[in-house]
This record gives sequence, C-alpha cells and structure tokens, in this order.
Amino acid sequence: MPMIDSSALVEGFYPDPPPANPQARRAEEAVITWLWRIGFLTTPEQEAHLRSFEFGTYHGLATPDAGLDALVLGLKWFCWGSLADDQYDNYDWGEREHRLARMIDDVRAAVAGRPVAVSNPVLAGFVEYWPDLTKGLAEASLRRITGHFVDYLQAILLQNRYHARGEVPDAATFLMLRRNTIAMVFQADVLEIIGERRVPEPLWESLPLRELVWCFADITAWHNDVYGLEKDLADRQTCNAVRVVAAGEECDLDTAVARVLERARHRQRLMLELERGLPELTRRLGLPASAAARAARLVEDLRAYVHANLVWIGQTARYDLNRPRIRGTFDDVLSR
Repeated sequence: MPMIDSSALVEGFYPDPPPANPQARRAEEAVITWLWRIGFLTTPEQEAHLRSFEFGTYHGLATPDAGLDALVLGLKWFCWGSLADDQYDNYDWGEREHRLARMIDDVRAAVAGRPVAVSNPVLAGFVEYWPDLTKGLAEASLRRITGHFVDYLQAILLQNRYHARGEVPDAATFLMLRRNTIAMVFQADVLEIIGERRVPEPLWESLPLRELVWCFADITAWHNDVYGLEKDLADRQTCNAVRVVAAGEECDLDTAVARVLERARHRQRLMLELERGLPELTRRLGLPASAAARAARLVEDLRAYVHANLVWIGQTARYDLNRPRIRGTFDDVLSR
C-alpha cells in the first residue's frame, strides 16, 4: 500500500497541530454503545473489527476542541457512516443497485417526515442520527445539508455501475463523482454544526466558498485513493483517482500516484488562496466581518480534518488487505 503522511501537505497548510481531544476515547465508547443498540454491532468480533479502525483517534485529531456531545455527534456520523458506506459499496451480493435505491427512497421519506419501516441498522442509525444533527437548523441550512447527503448517496449509485462493469471512468466524469462519493461536502456541513460555526447561507452559496469545500473534498478523496489503492485493487474497485489517472494518461501506477499527490497539492494551494479571500468576499456580499471570522474557523476545521486523515492512516487497520470490508465481518445488512 502506498504510504503517505503529513508530508503530503504543502507548507503552511496546517502548521501547528494542537494536541488530540482528550474526550476522544469517551466519545468512541458512547458511539460503540449506540451501534450495539441500533443493531449494527451484534458480535464481539464485529466490535473488535470496528475498534481496529481507530475512528476515535481520527476525530480526536480532527476536532481537538469539541466538547463531548459534539464529538459524539461527529463520531457517530463517521462510524455509522463508514459502516453504512461499506454496505452501499458492497458488490458481493446481487441487486446492488436496488439495495441502495431503496435506501435513498427511505432517506428521502425520513427527511420529509414521512413514516419509514426501519428494517436494517443502516436505516435505524439514520433515522436516529438525522434529527440530532439537524436540530434547530434554519430551513435554508437544512435544505443545503439534505441535498449534500442525498448527492452522496446518488453518486455512490452511479459509482457502483462502474464497479459492476469493471470500468474505470474517464477523468471528467470521475472528478465530480468522487467529490461526492467521499462524502466530504457533507462532512463540511457536519463540522460546521459540531463546531457551531454558523456560516451565513449567502456565503455558503457563493462560488468561492463552494470551490473551497470542493478543494477539501478533492484533497481528502485523492489522499484516500492513494493509501487505499491496494485495497481497491483487491476489491476490484475502479473509481480510484490513481486508477483513473493511470488509465487516462497511459502511465504506470507509481507514476499515477505521484501525479495524484501533486494535483492534491495544487488543490491545497487553491484552498489557502480562497481562504485568504474570505474577508473581501464577505464584504462584497454585504455581510459583517463576523461572517468572515466564522467561515475562517470552519476552514481551519477542514484543514485539521485533512491533516488528521494523514496521521490516522498510519494507525488504522481499516485498509489492511486481510480485513474484508464486508464479507465475513458485517455481511449484508441492507437486504434484511
């Protein structure tokens, strides 16, 4: 597996990482208890498998200043979301598109307040988590975050068609597809909520801030694709940035890895440039200076998340080749 670390970051991207959140282990224990209660964990072996991922370590680094309740809220999404994502990507069983399409329909119904028959732990987790995450949001904010979550699910539906055909997508198609399947646009929403950043919607709607969040998503996705390359090859996953570059530019995988990492550095530089422009952007939008300060705090959260991702990869067992994503661990829960 190609190993990368924080040296993949450009100078000044996250220069002074604070100590990890001391509440991280308590938050992890709370989330594991919750996963047992909703039925996602059913055996000690599954719990041990999940613990080997070191998700608490990740979020202790990514949200170093969050209080316990906020840390639990963020970690619930990451743990439940990662286990659920493995189910969405699961192509060991047939009817893969119908399995995920049913989930998307149920999510839409639940968000709209319509009754949903909870038949599996993926949906059970969503119907409990969503009201906690979105409590008190203004209508425009709720509409934004809902759209980002549904975009993530629909992108996986499209991605799975490439996996089913054994086809590597072209670079133009892959860019927006991967930007959504990594769920980092939605992750930015989660970080805004748990950090209580309250960025005004006119700023969220501006192209510069949306591009900044897309930079965050691209950087995280491409780093993920580099360190997860061997796992993706073993699982016959075709929607990986390294595979896309290798196929489209007719180069070997080592060359493709180097090119992907360099392009991630370009996105980091653009993200920093856009961050520096936030005060002028808020002024032009007629927003108070406090709006720029709130947005700047959110961008700092995004940079911390990118850094945490690179530290975490040296500690997690999630991408070990001897640990199947699905078969023999959680198996198929969506078809229950």
